[in-house]
Amino acid sequence: MNDKDTRTRILDVAQDLIQRLGVNAMSYQHISDAVGIRKASIHHHFPAKEDLVQALVERYNGFFLEVVDGILASEADAPTKLARYIGLFEATLSESQGDKVCLCAMLGAELTTLGSASAASVRRFFAENEDRLIVILEQGRQEGSIRFAGDPRHIARMIVSLLEGAMLVSRTTGGLPYLVSVRDGLLDLLVH
Repeated sequence: MNDKDTRTRILDVAQDLIQRLGVNAMSYQHISDAVGIRKASIHHHFPAKEDLVQALVERYNGFFLEVVDGILASEADAPTKLARYIGLFEATLSESQGDKVCLCAMLGAELTTLGSASAASVRRFFAENEDRLIVILEQGRQEGSIRFAGDPRHIARMIVSLLEGAMLVSRTTGGLPYLVSVRDGLLDLLVH
């Protein structure tokens, strides 16, 4: 493996571990075992765990928000865009045995143990998701396809919190069926 491939593989494994176990339960030894390299090689790429977490959050934010921006740019109506957005959370949970959740949800649960740069990136992830949901909600309000009272930011916060929380709770209740029931209830409340 070349340096770039090794770095990518380290990030991939670390992301999977954090999404399943949390950042504080993940160690460089776990990554070393999974990638098949020495811990010193991980330290070459990421001298401290905070360096690894920061790189990981930046990569995750970029990828996730790019996908959401693609949803926003589509010609679809607001309910379809909202369903596609929710589908991103379903996809994360589906690609595991019901134990893998959003990276930023796991990091958010352990926020006080993160460095300031990583904590700021996690906060930015949630704020940028809210901003994008506001666009969908305002489109739906204009179309008459999504109805809600009050400030769209409050509804956007509710949606993000509901989905992230549902992913965490679904780990204790059997996985995807729980999240699907939350999705259905959310869409029943908003889409008319």
